[in-house]
Amino acid sequence: MTPETSVFALTVVLGFVHILVCDVIQTRIHGVREMVGARDSFRPADNVYLGRARRANDNFRETAPWALGLLIMVQVAEVSGTVTAAGAWLYLIARVVYLPMYLFGVPWLRTLAWTISLLGIAMMLVPLLR
Repeated sequence: MTPETSVFALTVVLGFVHILVCDVIQTRIHGVREMVGARDSFRPADNVYLGRARRANDNFRETAPWALGLLIMVQVAEVSGTVTAAGAWLYLIARVVYLPMYLFGVPWLRTLAWTISLLGIAMMLVPLLR
């Protein structure tokens, strides 16, 4: 399995983690009984951590399609190499760091992690443009 394939699979796992974090926080707020029902009386929760988890998930969903698409393209185009592998791992590690930084409200490191993830995406793109 190539590094890009590994990162692809782990990025999908990270997507599930984002969903689970939101669901766990929401279940703690509303309770299991309300979460397993039809949610007819569901009231919006004003919780700082739920808001942060949702925004982190939204941000992940903005970058993940680009990264996943590039991970496929570098393999289809057979340009997989050191730069694309490093970019893939950089993207994934930065996105893993991003989630707790956002949840706990760490502004500068969160922004740095986001920027590094974009650098990883760019590193995967460069070999495709040659």
